[in-house]
Parts: sequence; structure tokens; C-alpha cells
Amino acid sequence: MYYLIKEYFRDIPTKGGYADRNIFYPPVALDKISSVEEALSIKFPSDYIAFLQTTNGYDGNLGQSYSVFVQVDKIEEYTTSYGGEFFPWIVFIGSDGGNEMYVIDKRHEKLQFGLIPFIGEENDFIPLGETFEEFVKHLYYNDY
Repeated sequence: MYYLIKEYFRDIPTKGGYADRNIFYPPVALDKISSVEEALSIKFPSDYIAFLQTTNGYDGNLGQSYSVFVQVDKIEEYTTSYGGEFFPWIVFIGSDGGNEMYVIDKRHEKLQFGLIPFIGEENDFIPLGETFEEFVKHLYYNDY
């Protein structure tokens, strides 16, 4: 998983020549991940689990965009808060800090990472990959 973080999650120099500092959190234990999976009736893709075991959340640049990936202990709470009534099929994993939620769509056997607006409808979901790596690449290159 280190290669993914090294490739996509890095400091980007700003116009003033300074780099915004990205925040990486300490890794999380597998039992905490399993507890959230059980609570949300999901089995996270292996590369997302590896990401969490490398950095339990992230706050900073992803390409030229800002991204936040929430820590494991917040996933259940935020899924209920932001998905609850209108999007019961999502698992909230982060956001762009503005209008878009980063989610896992669990409506089908093959899970799908993607985006959905905080204020939107089910058909506003934009699928961006079946793996965490595919999802991150789309976010990094802003090609959706």
C-alpha cells in the first residue's frame, strides 16, 4: 500500500512555493476495521483495508484537489449521519471538503467506490472504481 500513498498522497507546492502539509494518521488495528464492517454489513476491499492499516485516515492534497478520508472510528457515525435516510446503501469514507461525499456503494455484490453530493439524489452517484486504487486514481487525475 505504501506505493499508492507515495504515488498519490503527497505534498503539492502552492503558488507561493510552500507545500501544504498532508496529515497521515497512525494505522488502525484489523479488529477495529472488522468491527465497523460488521456494524455496516460490509466487507471492505482488501486495498482499502491496507490503506487503513497504513494510515487510518488522511487530510490533505490528492492531486490538485483537497481530500479527507475519515478515520475508521468515524465511518459508522458519518455513514448514519450522511447516508441514513436518503442513501442507506452507502458507506461514507470521506469527502472533498465541499460538496461531494466519498462513498462505497453496497447495493450490488461488487462494491463500487464513488462520489455523491451531500445534497443530491440516488442517480447523482458517480462510480469511480471497484478498488480503492482505481478510486484514488480518478480523484488524483480529476477525470470524472
